[in-house]
Amino acid sequence: MKSLFLILSIISLCLSSAAQTEPVGNKAKTDNNEKQAVKKEKEKKEGPATPAEYVLSGTVKQDQDDMEGALADYNKAIEMNDKFYSAYLSRGSVKFIKQDFEGALLDFNKTIELAEAEIDACSKRGNVKTILEDHKGATKEFNKVSAMKPILAEALFNRGNVKHYLDDKEGCCQDLQKAGDEGCLKAYTYIKQYCQ
Repeated sequence: MKSLFLILSIISLCLSSAAQTEPVGNKAKTDNNEKQAVKKEKEKKEGPATPAEYVLSGTVKQDQDDMEGALADYNKAIEMNDKFYSAYLSRGSVKFIKQDFEGALLDFNKTIELAEAEIDACSKRGNVKTILEDHKGATKEFNKVSAMKPILAEALFNRGNVKHYLDDKEGCCQDLQKAGDEGCLKAYTYIKQYCQ
């Protein structure tokens, strides 16, 4: 009887200690989840960490009429990635609102330059992938081209408006026409107003 009691006690202790410890895989998952939670909390406190997050933050500030804060965020995005065309487009919009037409024109020119280069590169990569029968890859490239056209159209539209304010009627009308051709339908309203 004593030996049976001793065996049951040992089994009970083993089961109790086994229940208190987590399996190795679960412990690693828990540690990883805790690290991710700490990282997310740190990011919330520190603010944006990527160019896209800075543009998003700038857009929120711009919507709240904090133009200086928006400019600072757009500048930070450009500082982090000087090829990030959305940051130039957004910064140019703020400069336009602040009536810094020369500065806005420079930013819209840069947006157009970067977007056209990227569209051209994507189109070429799509064509090569089509020849190589990588149809999924080609589709991704052509989808990127399609996604970028509204950005290009918006930049052309904005640049056309800047040129209007700088009394460059011919440049204004050319940009508005290109913007309309790229799908920016509001450009046609301005063409009627500025170019007729």
